Amino acid sequence: MAGDTTLSENYAFAGVFHVFDQHLDSAVRKVQFAHDERHLLACCSLDGTLSVCRLAPGPPAVLRRLRGHGAGVSDFAWSLSNDVLVSTSLDGTLRLWDPADGRCIRRVPDPDGAALLCCAFQPLNNNLTVVRNSP
Repeated sequence: MAGDTTLSENYAFAGVFHVFDQHLDSAVRKVQFAHDERHLLACCSLDGTLSVCRLAPGPPAVLRRLRGHGAGVSDFAWSLSNDVLVSTSLDGTLRLWDPADGRCIRRVPDPDGAALLCCAFQPLNNNLTVVRNSP
């Protein structure tokens, strides 16, 4: 344990904030911090939106909500430089977002119209995104 503290003191969770109030009616599927950034995170929800949140300075806040998917957002990923988010949705589209202003940069539909389940940027080349659709 850190210093001379007990287990309960180490996990007291003093100062815990809830930053997902914008997704009350649907499940939050994923929460992920931006790369090498401890105060910036995003989450996606089955309500069809993503949220970009700032934890510090000051009280945590939702910076912007990314809207555009026609069904639940199943997954998302940050680019290595944190300047782009990619998201997949049950509506059968992949979207690229600018997290700084919330703008949808590009919408790519699945050729078969299948729900898209997961996505990832290729770590060394943000021009390559891998996506998995439903069978």
